[in-house]
Amino acid sequence: MAQTLHRKRRNSKPPSKAWRTVVAVFLGAVIIGVGAFLAFTFFSKGEPTTPTSPPPPPPVTETVQADMEAETLAPRRIPRGLTTEEALDEALYSALARLGAPKNSLRIRKSGKIEGLDRDLIEIRAEISTAFPMSMANHQVQSSWREAGGDIIDCVENRLGRQVTIQAGFGGITTRRVVLSRQQKEPLSGKVCLIIDDFGALPLREVRGFLSLKIPYTASVMPSEEFTDEVYSALVDADIEMIVHMPMEPEGYPRVDPGEGAIFVSLPPREIKKRIESSIAKLPRAVGMNNHMGSKATADKPTMAAVAEALETTGLFFIDSRTSVYTVAEEEVRKRGIPVTSQDGNIDVSDDSTAIAKKLLELALASREREGGMLIVGHARPNTLIAINRVLPTLEKWGIEFISASEMLAYRNRED
Repeated sequence: MAQTLHRKRRNSKPPSKAWRTVVAVFLGAVIIGVGAFLAFTFFSKGEPTTPTSPPPPPPVTETVQADMEAETLAPRRIPRGLTTEEALDEALYSALARLGAPKNSLRIRKSGKIEGLDRDLIEIRAEISTAFPMSMANHQVQSSWREAGGDIIDCVENRLGRQVTIQAGFGGITTRRVVLSRQQKEPLSGKVCLIIDDFGALPLREVRGFLSLKIPYTASVMPSEEFTDEVYSALVDADIEMIVHMPMEPEGYPRVDPGEGAIFVSLPPREIKKRIESSIAKLPRAVGMNNHMGSKATADKPTMAAVAEALETTGLFFIDSRTSVYTVAEEEVRKRGIPVTSQDGNIDVSDDSTAIAKKLLELALASREREGGMLIVGHARPNTLIAINRVLPTLEKWGIEFISASEMLAYRNRED
């Protein structure tokens, strides 16, 4: 059977001309169809499906778009309005103030025109405190300018590292020439008040290191905690200034409990006065008070009016911890003629010593540009103590002066 079939194939006639034509047409149609499919795939909006095709470009962000426009537009133009320039200048002046060169000490002048534009190029000369290495000052200025959205076009260091010239701008255009040089006078000092909250919440063995801090500070003691008595006695022996850390109702109550003897908005004025007097009696060496929690209480006018009335005859000052953006505490206490102020920043929102040290440096530097200094709050925790001790030598070198809360109140309320 196999041999018969073989003979039939060998003796079969070649395909006719018509059949060859049909096959050629069919193959041509297949080739055209495949080509059309590949072309459609390549030019469609979807991503390429072939392995050798390049990946799609990354999305164009606003920053990338701005950079692209700065490189391609001719002539290049500064965006209309002063918003961008004002933000950049504010960042620059703030950075210079932290370096010991407040705005009123700067030499600012026009220095020709911006190339290709009918706008003035501004030169700013600043004398930097000798407490800062010039490389650090250079980094601080450049970082602040960039973080505000600007560009650093060029930077030249000369005079053996005693002067740095920074060409700064935005959109690739130089709009400011910043010249940093050394001060010939003593570093500008900033005043910092450091309040350490929550004494009494932890046993003395965990917070004993605060007793030997080499700077003036104020301890804020919770009046009714488990370890209040032993910590209070140790603070008295160490002659450290104290204030009452008065528990007050937070927005999250009862899920968040402010502690025993707290002030609640539902309490009548007589009960509020009773609780304040009881707390003060437990800490007779206290010279002032600030609020523990209290985001709800300090935003309630009747409650804070009752607190102020209770404080009126005690001789204590009050510091608003600003746990609410809606606080009326300072306003209500001031009405009674009681010395009052507010905190300016918290150094230990996270319990990480490196983050705490960085925040303390930032806030302490800011005291150079604040006429009333900076009132900074930390908490009586081991990592906060580690961070404070780590940065104190640097802060001393920068000319930062630490004062107590009572001294800060007197400083802020001084007569000009």
